[in-house]
Amino acid sequence: MKIIGVIPARYKSSRFPGKPLVDICGKPMIWWVYQQAKKVPEFDEVYVATDDDRIEAACKEHDMKVIMTSDKHETGSDRVAEVATKVEGDLFVNIQGDEPVINPEMIQEVISIFFEDETVTFGSLKKEITDPDEIKATSTVKVVTDQKGDAMYFSRSVIPSNVKDGKLARVFRHVGIYAYKREFLEEFSKMSQTELELGEGIEPLRAMERGYKMRLKETKHSSIGVDLPEHIEKVERVIKGIDVLD
Repeated sequence: MKIIGVIPARYKSSRFPGKPLVDICGKPMIWWVYQQAKKVPEFDEVYVATDDDRIEAACKEHDMKVIMTSDKHETGSDRVAEVATKVEGDLFVNIQGDEPVINPEMIQEVISIFFEDETVTFGSLKKEITDPDEIKATSTVKVVTDQKGDAMYFSRSVIPSNVKDGKLARVFRHVGIYAYKREFLEEFSKMSQTELELGEGIEPLRAMERGYKMRLKETKHSSIGVDLPEHIEKVERVIKGIDVLD
């Protein structure tokens, strides 16, 4: 199986314009993500996928493989689907471009799903959350799965909401690393966005509404997403070895 890592990166962002190129310890953020992805031995190739000339130039300056894609894509999955039309591969892994200290083992966990069950075409990760504020936050995407690990629903609301003995049932957040077989991406690229996807702002719902299954594996690892400029200091403390992630 030929496995390709793809890091979608766009310059435009309402909350943090130019985020992929923000300086972190002397390098652009996208460089740090790329280096972590390159540590995954299962990858045959790793690419940055972008529609911006500035990101393309930074990638070339720092010896990162880059593919230019359309500026019409609504989500990272749509951008990866275009990459799959340009690069030969059997499995494509979508790595978030704003997680510069992502643990390579998390990426390996997603890949392992497809070796454990060859019928899976779409996979990701989930992590248990216990902090009440994180559980309630609409910025946290929650997921419930069936006994096989297939996603039943994603929401920014609290799911499940049932209370037993005064405590919530286990709550899991979605960890945004996606992996897709080529044939799934071919189908996904033809799908229009759905009402649930647009309402929740969660792209897997586009496929799930059409009956596709998405397998999730539980991870114990943590990462730090850079959503706002004030998150950079936290990342730099990890890179410098001051703080340690799980």
